[in-house]
Amino acid sequence: MSKKSLLCVTIVMLCLAGNTTFAGKTEICPNEFNIVPNSKNDQTSNIQKYLDAIYEKGGGPAKLEGGQYIVKGSIAVPPGVSLEGIWSTPHHSMPGKGTVIKAYNGRGTENGAALFELRENSSVRGLTIIYPEQKLENIQPYPWSIHGQGMHNTIENVTLVNSYQGICIGPEENELHSIRNVFGCVLRRGVKIASCTDIGRIENVHFNPHYWSRSGHDGVPKDAKSNPAITVAIKTQKMLEAFIFERTDWEYVLNTFVFGAKVGYLFTGKSENEACNGQFSGIGADMSQYCVVLERVQPYGILITNGEFVSGILDNSDKSQEKIGVLTKTTFKGSLQMSNCSFWGAFTNMIRLEGDGFVTLNQGTILNGVNEGPLMDIRAGRANVSSYMFKMNNPASHIYVGPAVKKVIVSNNFAEGGVKIENKAGDRLISRDNE
Repeated sequence: MSKKSLLCVTIVMLCLAGNTTFAGKTEICPNEFNIVPNSKNDQTSNIQKYLDAIYEKGGGPAKLEGGQYIVKGSIAVPPGVSLEGIWSTPHHSMPGKGTVIKAYNGRGTENGAALFELRENSSVRGLTIIYPEQKLENIQPYPWSIHGQGMHNTIENVTLVNSYQGICIGPEENELHSIRNVFGCVLRRGVKIASCTDIGRIENVHFNPHYWSRSGHDGVPKDAKSNPAITVAIKTQKMLEAFIFERTDWEYVLNTFVFGAKVGYLFTGKSENEACNGQFSGIGADMSQYCVVLERVQPYGILITNGEFVSGILDNSDKSQEKIGVLTKTTFKGSLQMSNCSFWGAFTNMIRLEGDGFVTLNQGTILNGVNEGPLMDIRAGRANVSSYMFKMNNPASHIYVGPAVKKVIVSNNFAEGGVKIENKAGDRLISRDNE
């Protein structure tokens, strides 16, 4: 054994034995606070004491070894403290391994204290969170799994097996949050951002029902005649808002995805000044009733590039449900710019513009699917549609332009047999150079 390896082993053994001093700083170990993995006892107060002790010593990592920890209350992560499990990445096929938090906090209400309450400059890393009492046939509300406020909240490498509500930043004042490498199944709300006044970042977040259905957790019925993941998705498609953006300035969102949501990406807020502006690249929503819904955005606008959006209804018992790719509501007054995006699936409309704002749709593809109305239904506001390829089986119309629009330009688009445009706007539509 090398001298370096021997030193590492010695450090670990000393830490397990108790306090160890390195360069004048005392390392604090979880065993000092009777934190016992795989115990049947509630570990909430023990973990809280451990975190508080780290804080009192000036901050740093609070590390939990592999195993399962029962947490029946809410845990506050103090400023400058990082609660860390052993996983360096989220994981799918081993939900019972790693550092697993078995959460019981707040069953029956969605408004209580979160499982983990982050203070400024604090973080949660490398954990798996599962709610053992959650049952698919009787879904119960729970508070957020992780709630942050203040400067620089960080959530990384976390697996959410069956959270009712995943991660919320705000509505308390906050800036510069970072949410990275979060995977799992969420039931009601996935990620919500509010009251961020300076550049938050969300990267590599992936929500899919099979994180619960394949977990081995007995809350999902094992019906040999059905796909358990689809059984979960039928539930989430009726209630899940996967990504919610209220007030956030210059939000950067990269490589995010959801399967089976009511709303994939929701832009909302009490007013334009309490809404979102930001850049969204490589985002996706699959089998969602509404892939993107814009109620309100800041005047600076939303930029979406390289998106993929698939709509459809998994529960076919209600034939009246509409299915829309991108929807601007009547309250939308801002700007949306979409470039290099693809749409396919069973849509009512792939694009529906009801708001009085400005929308550009540039360089996209709309593939074969069953549509019940015009592929692009432009009812109000201003819009510019260019360089789209429509690959649909003889729709009644590719683009409908309604009588209430202010001005619409449709140019340089393509379709087998020609682009079909239904114009109810008179000379407020400019159509040129379309196939």
